[in-house]
Amino acid sequence: MVAQYEVKTVFIILFTAPLVIAVLFLVFSYLLSIPLGLALFFFTPEGAAFSARHLLVLPVELFMTVYFYVPVTINVGLAFLFLLGVYSLCFAGAWMSRESLHDVVRKCLSRPFTKLFNNNLFAMPIITSMLFTAVIAIHYFQESHGITTGSPPEWGSPFETFFIGGTLLTLTEETCFRISTIGVFLIVYLFLMKRKSVASWSAGQALKVAFLIPLYPDKAKKSLSVKTVSEFGIRGISLAEWIIVIITSLVFGWVHVGHPWGPGKFTTATLVGLALGLAYLLYGAQAPILLHWFFNYYWYSYGLALDFYPTVLPIVFLIDLVTLTLGMVGWSMFTVLLGVWVYRRWKGGVVPLPPPPTQLPPPTPPAPIIRFCRQCGRVLSEDMRFCPYCGKAFEEERKEKA
Repeated sequence: MVAQYEVKTVFIILFTAPLVIAVLFLVFSYLLSIPLGLALFFFTPEGAAFSARHLLVLPVELFMTVYFYVPVTINVGLAFLFLLGVYSLCFAGAWMSRESLHDVVRKCLSRPFTKLFNNNLFAMPIITSMLFTAVIAIHYFQESHGITTGSPPEWGSPFETFFIGGTLLTLTEETCFRISTIGVFLIVYLFLMKRKSVASWSAGQALKVAFLIPLYPDKAKKSLSVKTVSEFGIRGISLAEWIIVIITSLVFGWVHVGHPWGPGKFTTATLVGLALGLAYLLYGAQAPILLHWFFNYYWYSYGLALDFYPTVLPIVFLIDLVTLTLGMVGWSMFTVLLGVWVYRRWKGGVVPLPPPPTQLPPPTPPAPIIRFCRQCGRVLSEDMRFCPYCGKAFEEERKEKA
């Protein structure tokens, strides 16, 4: 018991506590990028000039195949404020998802390590860091073998690129690939799975669940008494859900190939799409939006801020360092845990050899039959045919018995 307690204490000191500090620093940098974007858009000459321009259309993408534009008459600054408001709501939802961030941090040193992932916002820096390092590694590997990845597209000025590529497309693409496609699929799939229960619902109850499924799939599955990811882990994802997540990930990777992206973009975009789909099933609609926001808005906001606010350079340096470190540590831990899981599965699947049969003791000889002479009462052996003392014959005894 003492040795186990010491190992747990060392693990907390060397791993859990630094992990919590790194995660909270990155969460702080996420939240800081929101007012940083506002400062860039409204308090720099270039940003203020661009935000005053009028936006004529808004793109809408649904079900991976439906694309259309909605005519609007608002300026870019107002649209930017609206989008940042949506992302702020996503952060609020991630902070309170399943278990609040402050509760997870408060209990982090007294509970199992896996409980840290009960909160979406705590898990976000770990997931994004692992994805970021994986994308970098895949990029360099493919480039070394002649498979080009290309570069992000640009739309005119840096602020136009920041608005379209960093802020607007994040929400439209997640609506297209995750919320509408996977969400509507889950509505049909879960209602068919629970059609006997749904048949007894009122119209209002069915409508409420239909709205809940695209926003919080795991919570909706729990209300329908369906196996959930939060309770069963990866086993809580059905085969149908795996299929739709993989399909949307492949299409997400495919649509990112083309000028200025190269064919190597398919690999990284598909990987990111797979992570976005799984995060959607686990935490809800805000999770893939924020993960996508990380790759689009977050990095571009700090990169653009370096041109106008050089004082953010130390923060950007720490962000790069912590993100890469957390990503490498995360993949190392993932490899170890995967190896342990595979070993346990292999060990559990090996049929043990039957134990060698125990050697039976030699049969016990039957107990000798003791006979007495009925005439003189002497003890006689079994093979005697007459009494040697009085001459009584046993043949006569048998006849008498008969």
